[in-house]
Amino acid sequence: MSIKVLLVDGSDVMRLAIRQLLKKEPGIEVIGTANSFAETIALTAAFKPDVLLMDPHMPDEREYKPAFVKSQILFHTKCIVAISLWNDDDTRTLAETFGAHVLLDKMNLYSELIPAIKQFCPSVSIPKTAKFFKKDSRRPASASMQESLDAA
Repeated sequence: MSIKVLLVDGSDVMRLAIRQLLKKEPGIEVIGTANSFAETIALTAAFKPDVLLMDPHMPDEREYKPAFVKSQILFHTKCIVAISLWNDDDTRTLAETFGAHVLLDKMNLYSELIPAIKQFCPSVSIPKTAKFFKKDSRRPASASMQESLDAA
């Protein structure tokens, strides 16, 4: 059974690049893409993805409150992986507000995305000894995320 991923990013180029990266990974299937929160809410309800891979900064972010988006998407997905070019407190806080399990830097997606999806998607079993993140490159979205990584 494959992991169903809904890919959400405001950049056409970034969506294409991430889709190509995920396409190479057996057991992971991109079931849809969105470029706004409005599309994300609709597609999450329609497709019920295992993983919502999303940039918390979207073109229509001023129209939607994070709490509203979170309430609409959490019911329909098992895991949220936030991705961003920004490595700052505001972006980490925003990712947490959306319910993200982890925040990844877009510049490191090639090495960190697949392991993060496998670690945080409940339908995939990962050995407890697995270490996916270099200590200096991980950016946890919450204290519980930090504890999970330290325990691995």
